[in-house]
Amino acid sequence: MPPAPVSPLITVVFRGTVLFVVWWALTLGESSGLAFGAVVSALVAVVSLRLFPASGFSVRPAGLMLFLGYFLSRSVVAGVDVARRLLSPALPVQPGEITLTLNLPEGSPRWLLANTLSLMPGTLSILLEGNRLTLHCLDTRDPVERDVRETERQVGRVFGLAVDDSAEAAR
Repeated sequence: MPPAPVSPLITVVFRGTVLFVVWWALTLGESSGLAFGAVVSALVAVVSLRLFPASGFSVRPAGLMLFLGYFLSRSVVAGVDVARRLLSPALPVQPGEITLTLNLPEGSPRWLLANTLSLMPGTLSILLEGNRLTLHCLDTRDPVERDVRETERQVGRVFGLAVDDSAEAAR
């Protein structure tokens, strides 16, 4: 059962506030840029609502912290692996695409998964259509599906969702 949608006004205010805080941090609190930052943050928040409609999924702070730790550790490990491959004279890669059926619900959880996989070295999300995600992989011999399933569980934890792996177990 999908969560109840959140009010667009609440979403715009929340996104605008987050964007403004990021703006404030990037400008080191310089007061001369705060008015401009407020206007830009508000405009971007409104446009973001058009591109990414509000969903009823709420982020769990503990899940988010665990996810950030997972993401950072996996990024370092994968980055070292990519560097090793590039520095190897044999260039041990077998690039290709794989398509997987996702177990996360539609909306924010799937978007976070697809974008997370694109940020990790060695994978790039190229198509998210319904519950199917197509990835370009640096090496299709790697256990990409296992890594995607683990990332899916970590993303599910961010939203307080239990990811059901029975769909791929039945295949």
